[in-house]
Amino acid sequence: MRKPLAIEFPDLIHLRQEGKRLAARLPGTVLEWEGRAVGLYRVMALIACVFGLVWAGPLAAQTLPLKSLTCTAGAESARGAFDLPRGQLQCSGSRFGHRDRFVRTSVEVPRRLLPGSNGLVWQTEASDFTSMLVRFTYADGTQRLIDVDRQMAARNWFAGNRFNVPIPDEAARLVAVDTVVERPYSAATTAKARILTKARSAEKHYLRSLAYVLVIGLLILPLIYDLLFYRILRQPFVLWHLGMVGAMTCYTLLQSGLIFEFLPDLELGLRWRATALAFVLALSSAVMVVRGLIEDRLLSRGLNAALIAAALIPILVKIVALIGGEALRITVNAWLMASLVPSALMVLIAVAVALARGSRGARWAALGLSVLMAVGLLRLLVGMGLMEFGFALEDGVFVAMVVLAILTSLGVGDRFLALRDDRDQARNQAVRLGQMANTDGLTGLANRRAFDMVARLSPGEGLLLADIDRFKAVNDKHGHQIGDAVLCRVAAILRDALVDRPGARVYRLGGEEFAVVARTADGPELMQLAEKLRQTVTRIDGSQSPVDLPLVTVSIGAVLGHGQLMHQAFADADAALYRAKDSGRDCSVLYNAGTAKSTAGRFHDTLNPA
Repeated sequence: MRKPLAIEFPDLIHLRQEGKRLAARLPGTVLEWEGRAVGLYRVMALIACVFGLVWAGPLAAQTLPLKSLTCTAGAESARGAFDLPRGQLQCSGSRFGHRDRFVRTSVEVPRRLLPGSNGLVWQTEASDFTSMLVRFTYADGTQRLIDVDRQMAARNWFAGNRFNVPIPDEAARLVAVDTVVERPYSAATTAKARILTKARSAEKHYLRSLAYVLVIGLLILPLIYDLLFYRILRQPFVLWHLGMVGAMTCYTLLQSGLIFEFLPDLELGLRWRATALAFVLALSSAVMVVRGLIEDRLLSRGLNAALIAAALIPILVKIVALIGGEALRITVNAWLMASLVPSALMVLIAVAVALARGSRGARWAALGLSVLMAVGLLRLLVGMGLMEFGFALEDGVFVAMVVLAILTSLGVGDRFLALRDDRDQARNQAVRLGQMANTDGLTGLANRRAFDMVARLSPGEGLLLADIDRFKAVNDKHGHQIGDAVLCRVAAILRDALVDRPGARVYRLGGEEFAVVARTADGPELMQLAEKLRQTVTRIDGSQSPVDLPLVTVSIGAVLGHGQLMHQAFADADAALYRAKDSGRDCSVLYNAGTAKSTAGRFHDTLNPA
């Protein structure tokens, strides 16, 4: 049995040569193993070469963030800041929180990390400051000092709240960048500097500008949506949504730098403060939108107060920041971010409670706020120094705003549908209740309340009052159940007899008394109608009733309309009715002055006929 061979060659060429020399005496399985090993080594070598080329080659297309390389210090003058030796600079910890009048930053640029040798720009965040000096030092000792005035942020703006400072081209390579910033209002001005090539800067500026234009376009659509919706649904939360999306649009214009395309002379400090104000207004309006999306019946008094407080806290902090001035310089952003924590907690609690109670609007609010809450949490952790997230986190705010605007727009639409359903249900219920209030429960005819709502008896109309003769005797002899059946049968006969007369209305005024208002040309036509109804009732036989009904007759009093008040027409018709009763019942009488005079004394006996 052969002993295993131990082959240790330093490179693949020798391994291949030795493999060929042993090919004649090694079994086929060993040859296969050797081939697979060589193939594996080749793949590993290829990966190593590519990996080495990526890292060993020049990083001309990369960006060099300077935060980790930056050392800082404070001073009382620009000269004093530049004269500080590097040993006195702070290079770790909370080194970007200096509140001195002048803040010095110093970066030694490693050659292996420098993105190219010429055609470079230095970038930083365009927050407010009084003045800035940037000194570039080269390997041959050459120093170039650039005075950055406040409006360079407008002239050389870079999409994403930054601006460029061109780095002068020199034969020697760049070895150090020192800045002195007077009264920086944000630590980001000193902490977020970076170096990249002009070509890379132009490319990213173009692409990011397109992205911000897209964001603004996506925000303009909900603006139009809100304006159209408010014409239909005049609810306060629609205005809050309009304000939220409007503030988001302003924030995007200001924060991205696109505002300089429209206002190239916009003052740096004004833009910076307006950006923060737009951000705060957008968040506060978003809280009020959430409050509006949650149904009123599911929003307790405590939750309502909590949401209002959550909307007010950031605004109050921003007002204090604007008033505080120098006292809050550098720390203003930290205070603002801290103020958002209790507001976010209040909103989360309110939404969670509303979701537990089955709120439809809270679902849209939760979906819309999810991305914004995640981005806010990341920004808080970055602000506390617990993690680093880079430039992409700033863009996350715009994504979160678009998601919030679109999803809450859908929530507004859903709320509109819910309110419309509630309104329709309330309207239908009101109609039903009105019908019930104006309908006689026994016969289904309009009742006395509906009759009293008719103000006048118009010309061309006639009023008939019909009273069942001796109805009390029917109740006494046959019982109230049969009496009610007689009333229902008479009501049906009156209603069916008037089907061919459009606009005719039948009322049960109470007890056994009915009223009919119908169009008529004159007295004879009105009397013809009265006789038709009387004779139809007289022929009642109860064949269509589940019980045997006794024969009944009716007496009818009639009056022509000439625009008199309905209560006067009723009195006249009632007088004619009593004349019919006095004439032996089961007849019809048309009102005239003589009838009124002869029956005036018995007018009050209508409810108790003999």
